[in-house]
Amino acid sequence: MNSLAEEPRTCPYCKKPLTHHPYWKHIQEQHPKEFESDTGTWIQLYKDYSAMGMNKEVSLQVIAEIFNKTPKYIESFLKDKGVL
Repeated sequence: MNSLAEEPRTCPYCKKPLTHHPYWKHIQEQHPKEFESDTGTWIQLYKDYSAMGMNKEVSLQVIAEIFNKTPKYIESFLKDKGVL
């Protein structure tokens, strides 16, 4: 079974292979405008954290801190998108 660390990822903006974790760090540093506005990253992060066994509350808190939002805001967004 492959772990998340083994799954190949590429940057959705420049297509560069993302080999270092956390993968969103590249997007945050190299594509800051996209990072701030791309809520799709929230979905992927939540899925990744869940796959690693992180519980819902911790996942929401971590995502909220990364993107400077409230956990309730992240939770509402993920519910609207059918992720939760």
